[in-house]
Amino acid sequence: METIPTRISLQSHLGTLRYRGPLPVWPNTTALGIEWDDETRGKHSGSHNGVAYFETSVPNSATFVKVGRKFDEKRSFLEALKERYAPEEVDELEKIDITFGNKVVERVGFDKIRKLQAQLDKLSLVALDQQCIAYPSDGLCSFCPSIQDLDLSRNLFDDLVDVAKIAAQLPRLRLLRLNGNRIISWELPEEYEHAFLNIQVISLASTLIPLESISNLPKLFPAARECSLASNYLDFADIYFSATWRSLQSLDLSYNRFTTIPSLKSPDGATLPITSLNVSHNSISEIQSTSGTEYTPNLKALDLRHNNLKAWKDIDTLASQFTTITDVRIQWNPFMDGLAYDDVQLAVIARWASLTALNGMKIDERERMNAEIFFMSKVAKRHAPDFDLDSPRWKQLCDIYGPPVDSEAAKKSSVLGIVVLIEGEEKRRKIPRGLTVEKLKILVSKWYKIPAAFAELVLIDDDGTELIFEDSLREIEYYGVVDGSKIKIRDKRR
Repeated sequence: METIPTRISLQSHLGTLRYRGPLPVWPNTTALGIEWDDETRGKHSGSHNGVAYFETSVPNSATFVKVGRKFDEKRSFLEALKERYAPEEVDELEKIDITFGNKVVERVGFDKIRKLQAQLDKLSLVALDQQCIAYPSDGLCSFCPSIQDLDLSRNLFDDLVDVAKIAAQLPRLRLLRLNGNRIISWELPEEYEHAFLNIQVISLASTLIPLESISNLPKLFPAARECSLASNYLDFADIYFSATWRSLQSLDLSYNRFTTIPSLKSPDGATLPITSLNVSHNSISEIQSTSGTEYTPNLKALDLRHNNLKAWKDIDTLASQFTTITDVRIQWNPFMDGLAYDDVQLAVIARWASLTALNGMKIDERERMNAEIFFMSKVAKRHAPDFDLDSPRWKQLCDIYGPPVDSEAAKKSSVLGIVVLIEGEEKRRKIPRGLTVEKLKILVSKWYKIPAAFAELVLIDDDGTELIFEDSLREIEYYGVVDGSKIKIRDKRR
């Protein structure tokens, strides 16, 4: 009889057996209390009629079943490996006996063992997810010494020691996936402390790893460059590591329950080398004035998709705090609701000076200039009321482009005075405010007999910088046209 708690599989549904004993509703049999990995199978949290028989890690994820239900058979690592990658050889091995007289001396032939070894020893990528593996195996160095990438997700390991016994026999192992293994004991005895020494990528999604074990990860996986802790119901404001994780570059904290970006802290305030942080699919609703960014000074990529950011001030706070960020993903947050996607893109680019990529799209110099000029015109028209005109970012923009025109006369006037440059000559023209690029091209065709389809309009800045009006449906003010602007006309036929 297995000890409790222990991992089980029932008709391929994984769970943790947490109770074995009486239940009044079943007086003539023994009840088993199971916490299911798939919480939708649960009906309670270990209680019946107000009496608590056990506790669950996830609320309402448990049920009782009667003893006698046949659990799926647990297997060793080598059994699962042979069945998946050398099933024909396993069948042959099972048939062979070597005998002397009436005595069976050996179950397998040496030539078959050599053939099996030859079939397995070249494997570098091994996927053994959901195979009911619960036990390690000996002799792995002779059977599969080349494994570099090992997926042991959704198996039945009770103890991290059993995983360590496997990893310790695989000297080339670099990537280890343990997703969905609800490991009960995360402690390692001293003899296995170095079992994961060479692991560079470790994935621990949906393991329900406790905070104290997260704290110990730098010691368990000191060479890891990437770590996934997704889907673990994490909601801590701070994550403390017991040692400085000097190798860690990418951390995935997606699909958890964070309400703010957690601070990642090391002993004595040591900084972490993390360059990429994924906190998508959480419940982040505010950005603290200090988010522990001093501990991650090398952060370059931040994923904030599918959160609950409701205000533009949070974007401004992010931009002022995460000044090293060059790549951000921020779709599907409430602050975008009701706004045109392109307008949101332009506003985020303008507010966040360090970005070179937004939502998977590269930002070139022209796109940044367009965004910043457009944003300044919006601010000047009071169309961005939540933007702080005393902020350092506004001062930066004004230093680059000069303060926008904001006189009462300019606001009340229904026309713009522009200077048109064509073939080296300048001519002053008056045009209506709010004119689209397409309509200005029609006017140009009337003035200079250039077909609208071949007219290219270019805004000339004070320092000689040229900005082409590329979107014909945009208003010319989108490109920063103000009273007195210079617009060059080019005939694309020439």
